[in-house]
Amino acid sequence: MDQQRQVKQEVQGQRSVWVEWGRMVQVAYEMYGTHKLSPATPENFPSGWRHVANLTMAPHVFSYKEKEFAGFIAQSLLHPLHYAVAIRGTESPLDWLSDLEFVLEPFHEVPDAGKTEKGFTDLYRSMTVHNVEASALEPEPEPLRRFVEKLPREAALAVTGHSLGAAIATLHALDAAQCLADVTCVTFASPRVGNHAFAKAFASRNIRHSRIFNHPDLVPKVPVELAGYLHVEPGYEISSLTSPIKHSVLCCHSLQTYLYLLGDPNADISSCRLRSS
Repeated sequence: MDQQRQVKQEVQGQRSVWVEWGRMVQVAYEMYGTHKLSPATPENFPSGWRHVANLTMAPHVFSYKEKEFAGFIAQSLLHPLHYAVAIRGTESPLDWLSDLEFVLEPFHEVPDAGKTEKGFTDLYRSMTVHNVEASALEPEPEPLRRFVEKLPREAALAVTGHSLGAAIATLHALDAAQCLADVTCVTFASPRVGNHAFAKAFASRNIRHSRIFNHPDLVPKVPVELAGYLHVEPGYEISSLTSPIKHSVLCCHSLQTYLYLLGDPNADISSCRLRSS
């Protein structure tokens, strides 16, 4: 009982930290709402951070590709060697189609890392960094993994994402841990990303990881374990079943619902709040 109480206290203490990372992902959503490809730095960009670059991904269906804004890279003003990558969740129909492939393929980026869902993996491989202060003399946009490879070994990286962005963040965290010793990964509503070998490889790395999931949310329940998938751990359960939140698929999955359940006083659940009869 004492151990359970200690774990509960530790989780409670983490909630404010999780809210901060969740807010960062929310900013990525809002940026996407202003421009689908290259949004400017918003006024509400997380305080204490500098907007370094935008991220694009190319959701693809057969031979059709369409680049769109996926998130951003930020650099700590207080600790310049600390970087954050925030990746938004599913917004467009193309994203949903990529979500639903559910075919396992080898994750070649990391040796002996098992297999990962093809749609998530293809999207991760398409992630491109676009420097927000780039000039005509600077090089072309580069892959996200190459940006990280160029960071000093002593740099710290935090990766966060929601939904589809959570899956991509999980892949990026394991990949980045090959060249950086200090990697944190905080995800919200993540689907299962890979097979047992992938989960084992993730656990073998020194990654500070928190996977937050809402009990009635359907997305963390797919792809199913019977198809060979396994969640990376640890996972921390919250639940909207006893909260004034509509029991709809979208509301149970909404990042704003997650932030509300974690105690964010600024979470906007107006579209998902149950109306009193």
